[in-house]
Amino acid sequence: MKIIQIYIYGFCKWKDYSLDLTDPSPHLFIGENEAGKSTIYEFILFMLFGLPPKHRLSFIPKTGGSMGGRLTLLTREHGRVTIERTHEHDNGKAVCRLETGEEKDESWLRDLLDGMERRVFESSYSFNADDLMELKNLSGHELGEVLLNIGLTGSDQIYQTEKWLQKQMDEFFKPKGKKPLINAQLQLVEELQQKKKTLEEEEKDYIRLQEAKRTLNGRIHTLEEEWQKTINQIYITEQVLKVRAIIVDYHLIMAEVENESDVSFPEAGVERYQQVKEVLLPLQSEQKLLKANREELEAAVRGWNDGYHPSQKETAEKLIEAGYPKYEQAAYELERLSQQISRLDEQMEEEKNHIDVPLDIDELEEYPLPFYIEETWRALKKEKEEVEREEAFVKEQSGDIDREFQKIEERKHAIEAERISKETAKEYEEKLQRSYQMAATSEKDITGLKNGRLLGGALAVLALTVGGLLEGMVLFISCLVIAGGLALYSYRCHKKIVNSSGKNVTLSTPVEEIEQARKQLQKYDAQNNEYHYLREQWKQLNQEEIRLQEKSHHLEQRKRRLESSLDEQRNLYPFLASLHVEHWEKLYHLLTQLKEKKRTLKRLHQEKEKQYSSMNHIKRNLEAFYKKEKWEFYEENMENHWKRLKEWVQEQSYRKQKITQAEEQLKSMNKRAKENEVKLSTYVEQQQELFKEAGVEKEEDFYAKAKQKGKQGEQQKKLQDLERQLQRMLSEKEQQDYLVWTEVPEEAALSARLERLRSEKQRIENEQKKNQQAMADHDSVIRQLEHSDERSSITHKLHKEKAELQKQSEEWAAYQLAWKALEKTKHAYKEKYLPRILRKAADYFHRLTNGNYVDVKISPDDDCIQVISKQGFTFLPMELSRGTKDQLYVSFRLALGETMADDLSLPFLVDDAFVHFDQERLNLMVDLFEHLSENHQVILFTWREDLEGAFQSPQVLRLS
Repeated sequence: MKIIQIYIYGFCKWKDYSLDLTDPSPHLFIGENEAGKSTIYEFILFMLFGLPPKHRLSFIPKTGGSMGGRLTLLTREHGRVTIERTHEHDNGKAVCRLETGEEKDESWLRDLLDGMERRVFESSYSFNADDLMELKNLSGHELGEVLLNIGLTGSDQIYQTEKWLQKQMDEFFKPKGKKPLINAQLQLVEELQQKKKTLEEEEKDYIRLQEAKRTLNGRIHTLEEEWQKTINQIYITEQVLKVRAIIVDYHLIMAEVENESDVSFPEAGVERYQQVKEVLLPLQSEQKLLKANREELEAAVRGWNDGYHPSQKETAEKLIEAGYPKYEQAAYELERLSQQISRLDEQMEEEKNHIDVPLDIDELEEYPLPFYIEETWRALKKEKEEVEREEAFVKEQSGDIDREFQKIEERKHAIEAERISKETAKEYEEKLQRSYQMAATSEKDITGLKNGRLLGGALAVLALTVGGLLEGMVLFISCLVIAGGLALYSYRCHKKIVNSSGKNVTLSTPVEEIEQARKQLQKYDAQNNEYHYLREQWKQLNQEEIRLQEKSHHLEQRKRRLESSLDEQRNLYPFLASLHVEHWEKLYHLLTQLKEKKRTLKRLHQEKEKQYSSMNHIKRNLEAFYKKEKWEFYEENMENHWKRLKEWVQEQSYRKQKITQAEEQLKSMNKRAKENEVKLSTYVEQQQELFKEAGVEKEEDFYAKAKQKGKQGEQQKKLQDLERQLQRMLSEKEQQDYLVWTEVPEEAALSARLERLRSEKQRIENEQKKNQQAMADHDSVIRQLEHSDERSSITHKLHKEKAELQKQSEEWAAYQLAWKALEKTKHAYKEKYLPRILRKAADYFHRLTNGNYVDVKISPDDDCIQVISKQGFTFLPMELSRGTKDQLYVSFRLALGETMADDLSLPFLVDDAFVHFDQERLNLMVDLFEHLSENHQVILFTWREDLEGAFQSPQVLRLS
């Protein structure tokens, strides 16, 4: 089975996207991450196996539209099979269409896939880089087990299941463990049993009392049964005394009946005789009437049979049923076809004139117009438009670049003309440097003087304030002298500041020169920067010009290829030379319409000839019938001929209907006459049978004997009523014990028995009271012994813990049974399939390792995978390098897939499974896949561009 075509209506990012896989595999889907490789992989699995509704929602296109698509398969048994599946149709179920047009459902697809599920497919025919990455988390025995399970099922599910079952069993029980649940529970149960044994030894008296209590309880139960039995006997005896009068009446009437002789008379004889008489009289009258009506109908049938011709009627009916509708239809179709042919001739002539190309309608058949020609002409038109558009764009871009070059050159010349020289700029820079140094020194001196002036003034004010506060003239004068000195220092600082300001004022002219120098330097720097920018822009434009020249060269090549393709089409279809290429696509539609109308016209002429032939055939049949019946026939008067034939058939049908009705009536009358004869004979026999049962011959004797039989019946009825009363009041056992049907019980004997039973009842009640008192005494002593509930609690807890132990043991046994069953299944599978898988895996591993390893085996001691090197050394999987482990894993997956393909061949889907291989291993892997693709379809999803060159002739599909 191979996938030959994929069409996606909508699936995640893909919409209205198609892929053709008809070329021989391998097929390479190459694309960067997020290019949609995994989405196409999921789409293939969705088409084959479907998805649950919740999972389908994540693949609905974000831009709207239907989610689903078509997948076309090539199978040996059914040829091409197209699978269509959408989210909206029938809850995502598949519709399969065969080459014959037959449609199949989802169950047929499952049969086609041999019942395979998605999980089995992914574990057998598909693997990816994530599967290889999981191997690095395994070591030792685990790695060998995983590889063995891959050989069995294509995944490590068996290994994981075995680990989980072993863990569950260890959590429940270990032979020498203490922490597992069952071990701890066994220890707890043993401790409780020991405590219970100690309490039982201390309660021997309690057991003895319990035994005595059980004995008393048994005796009380026995007395209860005896008391109940005595009560029943008393009730029965009283009941027999009550019905004794009825028994006496029963025996008296029984004696009278036995003394009388039995009268023989049929059961309900009088009523039965009256019923027979009521039926006999009407039957005799009806029999006479049926005979007269039958004679009249027989005469009518003979009259209708004259003039009835069934064989000619059948021929005429067939002619009308089969010929007349066809004749009318053929006449109508003939007229309709003539009109269509006329209209079609006019349309074709009009369209030929409209096309206005040097092409005759009859010549049109010589030029094939396959479906792909439209696409070819459309592509040529599109290519010509794109070439013209690109040519205009290149021309426009070239003009823009030339104009930009001119602007840059003009600006460069302007800057060079305006810009000062480097020497002048250097002089300006030195002048600015000197002025900045002088300004910095002057500013520093002025700042010191200002600070001195402020400090002197502040201290003078402080001295005056202190002097005003002190007492004594000397101290006051001293503070005044100090304040005067500080004020003098502050005044001198002020004078220096004023002098410095005066000097700055005198330097006004140099400041203007310095400002002009600064502006000139700023303008010089700006012009240098702009000049540098223009040079960079010139370089970019130069690169753009080079690229545009390359684009122009490619465009010329496209134009030459386009002209070659156009000339090729003009050679194939010379009439295209008179039309511009932009009209070719429209011409294709007009020509195809004209060809279709030409074929339609031919078909209409053939249909017209066919209808004409059909009309002549029917006309000859009608003429033959007329000649047989010796009627006149004229071809010009066909409508009257059909009308006369229909009237004649209606007349024959009317005669047939009348004959049939009469015959049915005769048949019904004969049947009724026979039924009446049977009824008459039956009722006459019943009348004679009643006389015979009564032993009489006349009706008067019959009624006399009936009266005598009625009197005996009344006595029997009364006797039966007494019998039912006795049966209702006495049970069957009571009837047998007291012999009520053979004799009358003695009243004295019944009274004596009743008195004796009442005495026995009193004795039993006295003994019951005595035993109940003894039971109460024992209960009191037992309650005293049971003042503590320790033993009860221990017993209850022991039963509870034993139940828990039983539950845990059952769970452990269930896990043990599952583990054994899994081991047994693995063993059976190994014996049946594993040798074939190992041989193929060894062959693949030998190729992938370039002959470094020659065989793959299973150790008979521990069921571990072993590989044999070409030097004869044996290695476990954990002893191999990372890359060699990956090669061993891939060998097992391919071996399993190819083994399963013997029964069901499906495509291999591989998603970057050897992305981490080095170049040597990659080349070996490619050779292996090319060998595998000779018999099986191989589809690879990868981001590696170099894989295209590694394969000899792959079909490459690039995704973006």
